[in-house]
Amino acid sequence: MRFLYFIITLLLVTSCKSHSVTLPEGEFTYNVPCRVVNINTDKPGKAIVLLWLHGGVRDIAKHNFFAFNHIDCVDADERILKYLKESGTKAVALFPVCHKSWQKEPVAWRDCYDDVKHIIDDYIKKGLVDEKRIYVTGSSDGGVGTWDYAEKHPEMFAAAISMSCSSPRKVDIPIYFFNTRSEKDCTAKVEELVKQGVNVKYKYCPQYKHGGDAAECTPGLLKEFFSHTK
Repeated sequence: MRFLYFIITLLLVTSCKSHSVTLPEGEFTYNVPCRVVNINTDKPGKAIVLLWLHGGVRDIAKHNFFAFNHIDCVDADERILKYLKESGTKAVALFPVCHKSWQKEPVAWRDCYDDVKHIIDDYIKKGLVDEKRIYVTGSSDGGVGTWDYAEKHPEMFAAAISMSCSSPRKVDIPIYFFNTRSEKDCTAKVEELVKQGVNVKYKYCPQYKHGGDAAECTPGLLKEFFSHTK
């Protein structure tokens, strides 16, 4: 059922450059395919925003979205959704797809930022979300994209979690970073960043294969992560 939902969403959204959908909260425009999960909608107040950037971006060598199978490449997204639900946190979780159907070649997450921001801005303008509590997370290519977004757009995000990549660099927001033996140990790079004043918490996970470091998204870590605000 979940896979069928993705296919229907992709068919609808990739049929044109932009697609408007009407939800109970109003009309939203998506320039990239995007799954939306609303959590604890019965809670009062504004929701936080969780942005999940998937991996496998460069695996789409041709213009064929049916070949795309990396939307859920690790289980970190499910771990985070479960935590938000069980902690009673009101949230909007956004799962955009890093692929524009009218382009023959795939693009990196940094190239999709304006389209992703447009979705978030829709929620902000409608007064549905707390613009001080917007978080970006991702694994593999999505982990690289998380560093890109944290570096280039710190005004948007309160904190970030990057997994299964080897692209640490200076950022101005708190960031949690995990990687595996596939990406090699980045301890030396991280230590240099800490000396520069970067608020980064890192764990090298050689016991895991690529993507396995999602296991580090424990309830304790997520509680701390979501406590950050702009």
